[in-house]
Amino acid sequence: MTPIARLFPILLLFATSASAQAAQTYAPVAASVDVGRSFADWRQLRQSSGYQFADYARFLIYNPGWPGEAAMRRNAEKAMRPGENNATVLAFFQAEKPTTGTGWARYADALSAAGRGAEAIVAVKEAWASSDLGATDAAAMLARFGGYLTPQEHNRRVDALLFDKKPADAAPLLAWTTPDRQAAFSARVAMQSRAADAEYRFRAAAHRIGSDSGLLMDRLRYLRDGGNEQMARSLAAQPHNFTDRPADVERWYEMLLLLANGAAESRQFTTAYNIARQLDDALPLGTDMTRQPLGVRDDYTSLAWLAGRMALDRVNSPTNAVAMFDRYARGGKSLQVLTKGHYWAARAALAAGQPAAANAYLQSAGGYPDLFYGQLALERLGRAIPQPSALPTVAATDIARRTLPSSRLLAAARYAMRNGSSVEQTMFIRAFAEGLDSFSERAVATELSRQLGRPDMAVWVARSARNNGATFYYQDAYPRLGTGTIYSPWSLAHGITRQESSFEPYAVSHAGARGLMQLMPGTAREQAGKMGMGYDPNRLMSDKAYNVMLGSAYFQRMLNTWNGSVPLAVASYNAGAGNVRKWINRYGDPRTNQVDIVSWIEAIPFSETKGYVQRVVENSVVYDQLNPRPQQRTALHVSRYLGKSHPG
Repeated sequence: MTPIARLFPILLLFATSASAQAAQTYAPVAASVDVGRSFADWRQLRQSSGYQFADYARFLIYNPGWPGEAAMRRNAEKAMRPGENNATVLAFFQAEKPTTGTGWARYADALSAAGRGAEAIVAVKEAWASSDLGATDAAAMLARFGGYLTPQEHNRRVDALLFDKKPADAAPLLAWTTPDRQAAFSARVAMQSRAADAEYRFRAAAHRIGSDSGLLMDRLRYLRDGGNEQMARSLAAQPHNFTDRPADVERWYEMLLLLANGAAESRQFTTAYNIARQLDDALPLGTDMTRQPLGVRDDYTSLAWLAGRMALDRVNSPTNAVAMFDRYARGGKSLQVLTKGHYWAARAALAAGQPAAANAYLQSAGGYPDLFYGQLALERLGRAIPQPSALPTVAATDIARRTLPSSRLLAAARYAMRNGSSVEQTMFIRAFAEGLDSFSERAVATELSRQLGRPDMAVWVARSARNNGATFYYQDAYPRLGTGTIYSPWSLAHGITRQESSFEPYAVSHAGARGLMQLMPGTAREQAGKMGMGYDPNRLMSDKAYNVMLGSAYFQRMLNTWNGSVPLAVASYNAGAGNVRKWINRYGDPRTNQVDIVSWIEAIPFSETKGYVQRVVENSVVYDQLNPRPQQRTALHVSRYLGKSHPG
């Protein structure tokens, strides 16, 4: 749902509420309709987590989708106290349900006061199952709603408290849990407390360890805390099929990752695979992973990736690798995850003697020619990378053209362009792009980027589309530098600029890098000296040609350092040549035929640099199709950029 669509129910509440309390609550909001005042409020609320709930709520209810919304919502929930204005609480949670025990408790109070009893009981149960529900709220909830809390609800609370390592809070509740789980809960409390009888209590419940995720979790913690890392790995590698699933899936996945990565680093590859592959029983069968929280998705895909690489590269089980890479592809929301998973599933399928399956996976990945793994897939299929087309004039619907330009978030982005810092401008442009949820809206936003003279908006529109499982492959998403700018090589200079600044000339990073190619002042000064040019730090942002001239010359130095290797030069531009030398010593030299360049890039330990290399290469391959001087085009396929003559 777009931010402006999310606002309609709130506006309706303003118009129809008969509650004097609600009118009083929303009066300050009406005074902040002016975007400039709201922008000032936004700046102030982001500076501290110590404001009252009403301060955050009044802002967020009226300004959905603004940058930093998730952090402000977390701060708002933490600030909630008993007796909050019920209408404000209900309006606040209309867009998104609570994420904390405190939030669920206040939501239950508000629902009950509004006469929505059945919904209030659901909220009570969610609050009770939250490990962060405070002692005061827990006591009040038990006194008021205790009759609705069954032994199964007490199971949920005890399980959550123990996953959160709160044995003292869990112990008094054990008698209220179901008899079949009391022995396991007692063993978990004893192990977490390092009680003298912990082993005795564990043996009494050990028969449940393959079905009770919490008991297994605490046994693994107990072994690791006692210095028995190998025993913990061996236990985690044993088959399990949970009927009692983790109260905290993210914490469970993090434990598996810790043990599996440790096993892989110790060259215990079969153990690492057997740990990482057991990722499906933490959630109900058929769960759509794309709807899970980001932390759960990230850990799930990390486990699937590790299991796939172990199966393919280390334990000679390519058929199992196919299954793991397929899970990886389905575990994330972005097209980067999908194309990477399907490309590697294709490689595993080929190794398993499954050419038809490999072809199907390559066809899927190849549907996205703007992505690194989509380009590799197209090359393996023997197909050319298509040039991005011009955006059709009929791409946008009339309703999108009428409503989107008047959205409050766009008005705020315009205000930031006039009055905000470079960082703030980018934050609002990104937030606006992230709020688009249809092709038509993205088309209108792209048209607006032209009108506003902000090519970076078109770049962010395309990025946000693929981050949310859609594609937006049009020329506006690939801005071009002015013809008077001196730079070489053409495609790579553009590829770096798109990744570094999204073509926002006044961009300044948190580290202090500046301008189109994000040059650090010290690097720019050094490069200017090598070129016999005067150095002017102000020109790094005010003069596009100056910035790109220095940046592209510096990148050419990196290319020369690595004898023309684009991946090594790009990695050096981001992380420094010293780190690249370390990685060559550790993983081998990808310029030789003995090292697979795609695997080498995936082995880069800095996730930012790994993604940076892939994004710059994929950008450059597309820009190669847009080079106005055909004779300067350097590659027809991505492997040419990777320094290899064979398909990726």
